[in-house]
Amino acid sequence: MLREKGKSRIAYLPSDIDRCAWKYGNTDMSTLLQNTIRWVTHNQAEVRVTGDGVAEVIAWETEPGYAIHILNYNNPNMTRPWIRKDYPIGPQQVRIELPAGVKISRVELLRAGARLPVQQKGRTLEFVIPSVQDYEVAALYTSLKDHGI
Repeated sequence: MLREKGKSRIAYLPSDIDRCAWKYGNTDMSTLLQNTIRWVTHNQAEVRVTGDGVAEVIAWETEPGYAIHILNYNNPNMTRPWIRKDYPIGPQQVRIELPAGVKISRVELLRAGARLPVQQKGRTLEFVIPSVQDYEVAALYTSLKDHGI
């Protein structure tokens, strides 16, 4: 059931959709869950990561800028408590909508120890993480003038 009242949106799924999608690998349920989340959030996401594989993405603001953590779950045992081997995932395209006036001066991959080429047009920042073994952290540094220094 979907309901919209003013700017608010509510979705009620009368079943355990997430567990079924996860446990049985049902792509229809996964698609239903993803589309429902997009509808509830008005398809607005400040951080989007696209690419092959299964990954968890965690993003937050830090003192020097921002951090994007990507945890690679692409593994036959991803729904079990153990992982015996890493299955790297390929390029991950990252797109971030930054607050107005924020300029990113550089992006570094902390696990890989590499600097990435970055494109920022207005509030939109884009870059590609070439691969993720088990996890990667992209550190986004704002220019010092953004912090009043």
